[in-house]
Amino acid sequence: MLRFFFIGFFAFALMMSKTSFAQKKQLDTTRIKEELALFKNDSLINDLRGMLDSLRSPKSFFSISTSFSNRLFSANNNVFNAQQSTTGATAFIPSVAYVHKSGIGFSSMAYIRNFNNAVSWYQTALTPSYDKVSPSVLYGISYSYYLKGKLKDTGRISPFDHDVYAYVQGRKTWLRPSISVGYGDGNYTDTYMVQRRMRNGMVQTFSDTYKVHIRDLSISTGVSHSFTKSSVLVKNDMFSFVPQISIVTGMQSTSSQSTTSSERFRNEQEDQKRIQEFYRMAQNTGSGFGIRTAAFSANLSWFKNAFSLSTGYFLGYYFKSTATNKFSNIFNITAGVTF
Repeated sequence: MLRFFFIGFFAFALMMSKTSFAQKKQLDTTRIKEELALFKNDSLINDLRGMLDSLRSPKSFFSISTSFSNRLFSANNNVFNAQQSTTGATAFIPSVAYVHKSGIGFSSMAYIRNFNNAVSWYQTALTPSYDKVSPSVLYGISYSYYLKGKLKDTGRISPFDHDVYAYVQGRKTWLRPSISVGYGDGNYTDTYMVQRRMRNGMVQTFSDTYKVHIRDLSISTGVSHSFTKSSVLVKNDMFSFVPQISIVTGMQSTSSQSTTSSERFRNEQEDQKRIQEFYRMAQNTGSGFGIRTAAFSANLSWFKNAFSLSTGYFLGYYFKSTATNKFSNIFNITAGVTF
């Protein structure tokens, strides 16, 4: 079966690469949009070059999109999203953005899902950004700030308050090298029932609330290629497929502090286990920088004028994860329009 998969993949790649020279200008624009989608999970910014029919005549524009996804931790960084110990939770994520022709942009993403049979708007990501496109290089930087609602289920809320993300990609070669750097810093609270042995020897059960601080630095290096094909479903539409393989390095640190119990009753092993049920940690956490993940990601998109449909997938294998399942899967399905 694996043999048939590779045969099908290369047949698809060959079909996508057979595009006429006369369409090269349009294909370059589509490749740019898809290459941006690899680095910027902010679905609005995936289309930030949608109004750039030529690199020589950029335009300012607004963008509106909506996504269905399990990317709950970061607006831009899939490495952080894949840190979710459980990726079964999903959210509906509408977005709006404005991008100036200079490359400076601002977006807002709302996270909406059902909690206890009630639809809740529980988190918002506010993201100023800058992106630059040239024939030889693609690069950008963004900062996200997360406004969070008060939910008992903290596993659905990003542990980060602040998230900085930057990327660079070379565009001259068939296999395009890239590097991205992400840094996240934030706090969340966790309340649960614990047992503590008192001084008189008796065991007492009570509710304990902890404030957890997480810092995470990720550096991802990878290679990708963009396959495109025009006029597939209707005249002048465009399909694009961009696979990428990556190696992720970085470091993490966590700390926790009880707000309701005395330090002498603390069980650090128990605290760490609770963190790991929420956030995927490396076994060597606190011991410094190291290789963490091998990843495969891909984006498949359809474009027609200012309208786009896209789907993305990220599969990461965590070499030294404390979780039983060392694989993590992240996906998104997005529809967007620019004007």
